[in-house]
Amino acid sequence: MKIKNILYFIILCLTISCNTKQQVISEHKEITPSTEILFLNYELIKGMYNQKDIRFINQITTDGKLKEKPKQINHPNNGDLKYTILDKDYQRIESYFIKNPLRKTVEFVNDLGNFEKKIIDLNSVQFSIRIQRPVNAKYITITEVTTPKSIHSLIIELD
Repeated sequence: MKIKNILYFIILCLTISCNTKQQVISEHKEITPSTEILFLNYELIKGMYNQKDIRFINQITTDGKLKEKPKQINHPNNGDLKYTILDKDYQRIESYFIKNPLRKTVEFVNDLGNFEKKIIDLNSVQFSIRIQRPVNAKYITITEVTTPKSIHSLIIELD
């Protein structure tokens, strides 16, 4: 009987050791964040009676990743711009403010050798928005901050 038990034990060990040692591969795919940077170029023109017209110039898409998100302005002023990134259902993904591009601060050295700041109000300016494109981004809207409420100036579809 001992030989029979030993034989069963050997057969059992051989059966277990002959199983395949393949690892199970998960079908779960990780969602990778977008590696596209968008450069959106605009022109802002101040018309008669201080009405403003914003015009989309072009979009440049390049591979890459931004080092940091745009700095957030906590207290926007009249004339600042707010851009909002939207998905295909026009739901907000992200929003940021841009200081009024028509108001430029220039620093210079005066005749006495002292630094001075001067604010120049421009009638037109070209400016760019640089963003890391969210995966589900479809549209971007630009709004001028005014009182008592903001008015949508432009909505464009992203390529």
